[in-house]
Amino acid sequence: MLLTPGADRADGLTDDTAVLSAMLSVESAWAGVLGDLGVLTAQQAQVVADACNPSRYDVSQLAANVESGGNPAIPVVAALRAQVAESDSATAALVHKGLTSQDVIDTAVMLIARDCAAQLQRSLLAAADAVADLAQRERGTVMTARTLGQPAVPTTFGAKAAGWLRGLDDALRAVSALNFPVQCGGAAGTLSLLETLAPGLAATAPGLLADRLGLTEPLGPWHTDRSPVTALGDGLTRASDILGKIAGDIVLAARPEIGELSEPQATGRGGSSTMPQKHNPVLSVLVRSAALQAPHLSASLHTSAALAADERPDGAWHAEWQPVMSLLTLVPTAASQAAEVLSGLEVHREAMQANVDAAMPALVAERRSVRPDESVSAADYLGVVPALIDRTLDAHATLRKELDS
Repeated sequence: MLLTPGADRADGLTDDTAVLSAMLSVESAWAGVLGDLGVLTAQQAQVVADACNPSRYDVSQLAANVESGGNPAIPVVAALRAQVAESDSATAALVHKGLTSQDVIDTAVMLIARDCAAQLQRSLLAAADAVADLAQRERGTVMTARTLGQPAVPTTFGAKAAGWLRGLDDALRAVSALNFPVQCGGAAGTLSLLETLAPGLAATAPGLLADRLGLTEPLGPWHTDRSPVTALGDGLTRASDILGKIAGDIVLAARPEIGELSEPQATGRGGSSTMPQKHNPVLSVLVRSAALQAPHLSASLHTSAALAADERPDGAWHAEWQPVMSLLTLVPTAASQAAEVLSGLEVHREAMQANVDAAMPALVAERRSVRPDESVSAADYLGVVPALIDRTLDAHATLRKELDS
């Protein structure tokens, strides 16, 4: 946590306790499925469900035992069987039957991803709503548009905010479209042991498991077709891209020599360990940090997907765990930070106007190149800015209704 500033905003969604809880949720739901299929009695399924209480387990001890099996499902299942055996040894022998370690871990990751995506969507929506307010409120606030780092033509801060909003809305669509399927294939994707235990019924198990967990049923096992994971990484990275762009704009505009924007102030935030005069745009800096990391984490997921050999991967699957959990921590955290910044962003209109005045008449040189005899102010050379803002705000209102429905 010391080197992951703000990770507490993820609210314990991705730590070891969350992973354990998700894995036990899968095992509890699977016991219910075995009950549905007649492999366990209702009473036996309840014994397993009762044993799937995370508070009964020592997370640090389980973590210490992961290396011997190469994945966390092995010590967790062993500990769960031991818990169940205290009540019913016959039921303990049927715990986890029909599944494989990858089924449990992949499904647990999808449970965590679903919850993280829901938090991310809430933060993106809060950020988008704040930016929509800025676009409306500052639609007439003239400022300098800059291209390749140099003054170009006049624009308004409302138009800049509308550009941010279009990106945030695109990210919202990408995140809301994410799919979270269960993994349910058994040792090599054939559910052969389950078919032995429940003849003629094994094909229904993925749907039953999905229903119990609130996830989706896949067409088949995706042990070595990692598209659910790469799609997750891509959606998270799309969100981090626009968050990083917005944060970068704020960091630049907050430079004293520009002075057009400031982060909302909070006691103790933005200080320096040695320079007492500083007020750093620290949240925007952290959002940029997340945006710089996310594409590389997502790329590693694609690399792992391409190297997922045979019917179960030999290392490529294992290489996913840290990148995907890092993304699920970094991006929702960054979105929460960005929403806070944008909700209280300080707009310094006087500085914007002073920078416009300093850049004149060069800001209207493009116009004068075709009409040299006409005098024009910066406010008179805004092109279709009002229409762009209106179209963007209308599209955001439509998206909001879609997300609420």
